[in-house]
Amino acid sequence: MESFHSVAIVGAGISGLYAAHLLKGRFPDLVVLEAQDRIGGRIKQVHGLAPWPVEAGPEFIHGRNCEVVRYLETQMGATFEEKEWPEWWYFNKEAGGQGLLHDEQVDDEVDKVHDLFGDCGDEPFPPPGQDMSAAEWMKQKGCTKRQIAVADACYANDFACNLEHLGVREMIEENRRWDSGESYLIYDGSTGAMVNHMADRIGRDRIRLNWHVAGIEYGNNGAVVKCRDGRSVRCGAVLVTVPISLLQRNVIAFSPPLPAAKQTAIQRIKMGNALKIIINFSRKFWPDNMYDVVCPGSFIPEFWMLTKTPTDPTAATPYTVVGFLAGDRTQAVASMGDTEAQRRFLEQLDAIFGKPEDPHPASSSVVKGVVHDWAKEPYALGAYTYPSLGAELGDRAALGAPVGRLFFAGEHCNESINPCMQGAMQTAERAAELMVAALAAPLRSRL
Repeated sequence: MESFHSVAIVGAGISGLYAAHLLKGRFPDLVVLEAQDRIGGRIKQVHGLAPWPVEAGPEFIHGRNCEVVRYLETQMGATFEEKEWPEWWYFNKEAGGQGLLHDEQVDDEVDKVHDLFGDCGDEPFPPPGQDMSAAEWMKQKGCTKRQIAVADACYANDFACNLEHLGVREMIEENRRWDSGESYLIYDGSTGAMVNHMADRIGRDRIRLNWHVAGIEYGNNGAVVKCRDGRSVRCGAVLVTVPISLLQRNVIAFSPPLPAAKQTAIQRIKMGNALKIIINFSRKFWPDNMYDVVCPGSFIPEFWMLTKTPTDPTAATPYTVVGFLAGDRTQAVASMGDTEAQRRFLEQLDAIFGKPEDPHPASSSVVKGVVHDWAKEPYALGAYTYPSLGAELGDRAALGAPVGRLFFAGEHCNESINPCMQGAMQTAERAAELMVAALAAPLRSRL
């Protein structure tokens, strides 16, 4: 069975949905094809571990000057709370043994790490073919073992990689291009509400779930998108927004094959994994003024405790801690199993917050917990891309470049190397503009 549409969008993550939101007025017959039985892609929530949905995926908004904030404010009337990041630090014995410190209390050694990464845009690009890892770069700068541990927990973990895989070339480019601002914003609602709002505005009838794209035939006159069950969509243009991890595994067969530059870029840009350990407690054992702690040298490099407006007060207590672990570290955690991972995290929380009169505040007050590993999500196979060691300037542009009536969007295509929600939305905006221009142009050949 075949249907006909002006535009087909592959993937109902935030990039695909935002592109559909922008295009629906011009192309009311557009269709969004999603392999899963839900929308949102890497935007996903865990329910029942707090009186509100806990984000399994993106949770913070990095910078006020971005598409995410504009959409939430203008379309949904959202408000935000601005936070400092990093807020608190915990230095175990391996990282200097200073214990729990507010960011205002850290020493010059830590401040120099912030200066190094914050000013890396002033550095020259490594010559083509001679990229270096952030680990090697820091050694060349004379950084101490403690500074490397700080950078690994604060920066590499946030990038969803290890310092050994963090590429200096793309790190410099990301620093030079960043224009969202330095605000660290928390949205009181759920990112799930945002994608549902987009879907409602697009029209649910335009979104087809359980539609597994197996192949795309494309040319200068349109495209045919083929489902693995035999269905197909013929369209004037197609936008592919699936994660790069799926492109790397050739989940979609392209005919003709993608250009060599695009295929090379697909292999050079890497996706990091991320894992969250989410635990609900019967009581609050951390200070009232605390929301985030970075822990160099510890099992979990960063954790946070957010409070939002309850949507289901009966679901759980409001005392939930989210541990965030990314990069190669996630493989070791996955191999130990969820029970042991939660036990190790509780042990870390006990060490941080334990007192003589209450030595095990975390492990003695557990209600329930869950481990969410993005490597186990079959339509993601990871969290997001990072400044990749060995990637060349121009690779992200090659990823996002259209080929005939075949277009691409997603955080991996963002030339600013911004793997956040706004990076995905920026590329959707650009792709939508290119698609409008292409479909307005005279047809040049037949598919």
